[in-house]
Amino acid sequence: MTGTLSSNVTSATYCTSTDNICEPTTSASISGGQYTVELSNATAKRKEVASPIGTLYVATASNQIVCTQLNGTSKVICSNPEKVGYDELVADNTADNNLRYIGTDPNNYVLFNDELWRIIGVFSEDSHGVSGQKLIKIIRNDSIGNIAWDSANTNDWSTVSLQTTLNGDYLNGSGSYASTGIKSDTARNMIETITWKLGGSSTYNDVTASMFYERERGTTVYSGHATEWVGEVGLMYPSDYGYATSGGSATDREACLAKEVWNWDSSSFSDCRNNDWLLDSSYNQWTLTPSSSNSNSVFFVNSCGYLSISSATNGNGARPSIYLKSNISISGGDGSENNPYLLKQ
Repeated sequence: MTGTLSSNVTSATYCTSTDNICEPTTSASISGGQYTVELSNATAKRKEVASPIGTLYVATASNQIVCTQLNGTSKVICSNPEKVGYDELVADNTADNNLRYIGTDPNNYVLFNDELWRIIGVFSEDSHGVSGQKLIKIIRNDSIGNIAWDSANTNDWSTVSLQTTLNGDYLNGSGSYASTGIKSDTARNMIETITWKLGGSSTYNDVTASMFYERERGTTVYSGHATEWVGEVGLMYPSDYGYATSGGSATDREACLAKEVWNWDSSSFSDCRNNDWLLDSSYNQWTLTPSSSNSNSVFFVNSCGYLSISSATNGNGARPSIYLKSNISISGGDGSENNPYLLKQ
């Protein structure tokens, strides 16, 4: 297989391979931005392209895939946004053009903190505030327990009890989290300190994934509450859940993204929730996003697959989420649950 870049390079050939894994040649020089890779000699049903976060499967039915330079290096993340039937990274079509894993169970497993986490995607600086960098965002595979968002029933993430727990005892592996928190300095040193966006929404039953994405990055919050918070450990956003669906045969991804996430529990939209790897049908999951219409409500993913709102004092599943530093790379694994990506710094 040969991959050829169409622009922003000094060499026409980016990578060549005889085993369907495309690695960059030493002659390639990438100047940034996005470009298209043409795949040739593709005879198998699916081909593989190596990327900084593992091997990506692309469909040979469409030989063009979109690639984005990562962290000013010659490494790229590639996706095929025209084909969503495979477990793969796709562009989310926001203004930031982030790349996200979608589907029922994509190969996005990573071994972090000696336990399974999963890669949500690759995000531009507008999502995390680290200038000039695209960072990988991961989420713990399992909840650390049903926990109140805030024991005092407020929804300002900068001060609430779940935030102080995640960035205190959990991050330090101390107190009640001595065995279930971050276990080592090696793991802690992989976590980037970023600016988490705390914008809220005044409504929930009319909001699509893209609408949540805009509101999360906005400044509409309950009076006096923070619009940003700088720290290490957060939670997924409502839009992370919405964008993780691949859709299915009855309702495709485009239709899912056009539908209010509140209504994904409808039998007509079962393809949306059933093909979303962030859903866990055994427990509800907190998100980072508050209601902006009151001081104590927070959005959560219901175990039935739709997005709803809850009092901050209720106990819902908490899945810690972090951004990896830009100098973290993959040292092994293929992203499957039994052979997760291995990280090195």
